[in-house]
Amino acid sequence: MRRNKPARGLSQAENEWYDQQVSKFSWVTQQAQFISNHIGRQIANPRQGYGSWLWIRACVTSASLIRLFEPHVEGNARYLDHASIAALSRALIETIATCIYISDQSVGDEEWTARKLIMHLNDLINRRTFLGQIGQLHEGNSKEIEADLREKLNANPAFMALTKDQRGKILNGSNMFLHGRHKTMLAFGWGDDITGGVYKYLSAHAHSTAMAFARTEANRIYEPDSNASKVTAGFALDHAAKALGTGCIHMVNLFPYVEASFDELVFISLKRDYPAPTTTNVPLRDSSLDIGPQ
Repeated sequence: MRRNKPARGLSQAENEWYDQQVSKFSWVTQQAQFISNHIGRQIANPRQGYGSWLWIRACVTSASLIRLFEPHVEGNARYLDHASIAALSRALIETIATCIYISDQSVGDEEWTARKLIMHLNDLINRRTFLGQIGQLHEGNSKEIEADLREKLNANPAFMALTKDQRGKILNGSNMFLHGRHKTMLAFGWGDDITGGVYKYLSAHAHSTAMAFARTEANRIYEPDSNASKVTAGFALDHAAKALGTGCIHMVNLFPYVEASFDELVFISLKRDYPAPTTTNVPLRDSSLDIGPQ
């Protein structure tokens, strides 16, 4: 096979940039774990409960990512698992977006009830489908439960305010978010284009699409004098750290007593570097335009 572009040496700037992303991500992971450890069992309402469960998952995923920072060594070769870093970064970003979405205390009771009902309906429909596909019987009264969830949704003003197409995608189990995955992820404040672009690029590695491997030779990803794997991993970690930092601010707002446990300078740094989730109203978009699988 012929290379598509000439070789180039290691870039010191790329090495330093990647090291900065690793350091930044490791620091914000420490703060996320600190928050998790200080939340304890003081859960006052269901929104806090769902949020704390997802936050534990985010902390575990972050710790798993850190374990991938050390490259695999095979003889004289050192391989950074950039694809797994990208895939786990996407999973982390999704987890935090869902955490913010389901624990959001700023939305009214009708909308939050719709969010919860949609979540349970999505779980029921998709669980029944995959159990049938793998030859497992789905026991219980799922049909009755599904009918009850549908009835409650059809009586919910927030759900009924959606378009017919949006309601259809929710009722058939294609979407678990009231206004779609993309709008849910806009909570990070990255804007429409960057949010969609980051998710699409990281999804390429999670699903091994052509964008994840077709340029392997051209970028000389697995050769010792290429930094392509660090560029991919660093890009993923940059956005994973941003999402985790915003998640930290959200969790402190959700459990305000945690702030008193922080070192003052550490918390000032956290608030300076990471914004709270955005509450900017974004015009509703057709959920069929959402990037990535639902």
